[in-house]
Amino acid sequence: MSYNVTLQCGCIVYVARHPATGEAHTRIIEAKAPQCPVRCHQVGLRLDLVELLPDPQYWRQLAAVRPLPRGRSGRA
Repeated sequence: MSYNVTLQCGCIVYVARHPATGEAHTRIIEAKAPQCPVRCHQVGLRLDLVELLPDPQYWRQLAAVRPLPRGRSGRA
């Protein structure tokens, strides 16, 4: 099984996993996003598994710059 995963920075990663174990054995950067601030994200390089995990600090920074939309009731 293989997937394309978009990272928080916008880069696209090709992820292949073993069908029986589900282990992600291949993680290669397919495309670097123009706004990506991570220097080591270069097309063709292997990505560490931990880099696929969401970074809570990233979401806090994003929410500070671009607040989340309010619900239909008007409450946050």
